[in-house]
Amino acid sequence: MSKNYLAFDVGGTSIKYALMDSDLNFLERGKALTNHNKNHAIITNLTTISADLAAKYDIAGIGVSTAGRVGQNGEIVFSGPTIQDYQGTQIKRVLEKESQLPVHVLNDVDAALRGEIFCGAGKLFRSIYCIALGTGIGGSFYIDHHLVDGAHNLGNSVGYLDYDPADKSTFESHYSTLAFERQLSTENISVPDAFAKARQGNQHYLQLIDQWCDQIGKRMAQICLILDPEAFLIGGAVSQQGDFFTGRLAAATKKYMPDGMFHVQIKPAMLQDRSQLFGAVADFIE
Repeated sequence: MSKNYLAFDVGGTSIKYALMDSDLNFLERGKALTNHNKNHAIITNLTTISADLAAKYDIAGIGVSTAGRVGQNGEIVFSGPTIQDYQGTQIKRVLEKESQLPVHVLNDVDAALRGEIFCGAGKLFRSIYCIALGTGIGGSFYIDHHLVDGAHNLGNSVGYLDYDPADKSTFESHYSTLAFERQLSTENISVPDAFAKARQGNQHYLQLIDQWCDQIGKRMAQICLILDPEAFLIGGAVSQQGDFFTGRLAAATKKYMPDGMFHVQIKPAMLQDRSQLFGAVADFIE
């Protein structure tokens, strides 16, 4: 018998949600603003939306994908500058108390990777590393049926590589999609349009994209040398550029590894904005 599950995806500016059945059919989808988490708007929205939908549907469980690092008890142990007053938020405890339903909470990149393994591009691999490129850069590692987050649930924080204590700059502040977008803004062109021109053979934009990929690939090579995943999964809107993008990342990653050590496959995510939602409830359905 099919059951219904409620999935949330909490980002910096909005909360996406979907009610779906165990066959992954969407019954309802919606969005709410985070309001910069003023007066703890995020947890308030999560409980309000859950109560509203529970009044209309029989819900078996709630899954929450969220920005920030998530602790063993479903709390936000680190949120960085993305969402104000979010660190320490007891999502699982509060939502379970208010809804009287089981609740799973996981980091958004973990959720994206979990969703892709559940029903997307990651199904065929025993070990896979996800790099999500967007406003920031996030990471997630899955091996032998487990997401691995480290002793303090702070592992895979790849966006903070190259942290400079002098100016607080990081890998993501220099090379996220948002950072690349800012670079291109001086030429009044968007990232998708730069890729379109590069595909048409524009050497200037090809060079800019190759320089960007070179720096991302350099860090991917470091991850390969430490973890040796079977595959990299590239998430974020830029993954829609497909092989044109992942092929360049592969060439850059190989460049920064000793001869004979590059074996990893690099693939774009398949599920796009559904991956976090599916990943949030995957453990319930499986």
